[in-house]
Amino acid sequence: METILEMTGIEKQYLGCLALSGVDMTIRPGEITGLLGPNASGKTTLLKIIAGLQQPTAGTVQYNITPGPAENQSDSLNGSLARLCARQIISYCPDTMKFPKWMKVKDTFKYFREMYPDYSQDRANELIRTLELGAVENKKVTGLSKGMQERLALAITFSREAKLYLLDEPLDGIDPVGKTRVIDAIISMQPEGASTLISTHLVKDIERVLTSVFFLSRGKIIFSGECDTIREERNQTVEQAYLEVFINEGTH
Repeated sequence: METILEMTGIEKQYLGCLALSGVDMTIRPGEITGLLGPNASGKTTLLKIIAGLQQPTAGTVQYNITPGPAENQSDSLNGSLARLCARQIISYCPDTMKFPKWMKVKDTFKYFREMYPDYSQDRANELIRTLELGAVENKKVTGLSKGMQERLALAITFSREAKLYLLDEPLDGIDPVGKTRVIDAIISMQPEGASTLISTHLVKDIERVLTSVFFLSRGKIIFSGECDTIREERNQTVEQAYLEVFINEGTH
């Protein structure tokens, strides 16, 4: 089956502390995948490795779609070409997106337009409307509430026509109505054939959009599966399966 991303045996050590251990993961085109786990489980570290911002201590990350003339070729994350590939095909939204103190909301879109060739002003305009950012476009980013900063981060992330979107805790600090708008934006703005990987511990809020999940605990994948299979074969919601697995594993 066609894949966008394949990770095998990923490990990451920090000063002798093993943050990730033997992580295997496959992402297929057109999916919205949940990377679910409690705080400090290794989710952010894994996303940074996928995004090419960190290198694993061991293991490989294989991208099966690369931009430009090399399209449909593959490359390993262990080389500089692969890290360049990651930055070109992946749009990464960290849990906190930092901008210079002088920058206004409208300046962030200009920055992305000049930085990334796959930036789409039409997509940006639609996201500004959907996430109700027009009223704050002349305000400084540092003056926005946490919830509005999260909306802005999501909007500029999806303003790119990327192959893979990485969202790190995109719902933190957002009110219930805002969460609905964010989730609807994720569904509507994912390009055809692209995929989204969402890191979160807010399972109930996000599960309606997910097609598959990976449960991460203490740096290890302890469960993975298709959401429809969880509902049909386990007769559980994704949240119920999450709670059962983590309670039995002893991390909740």
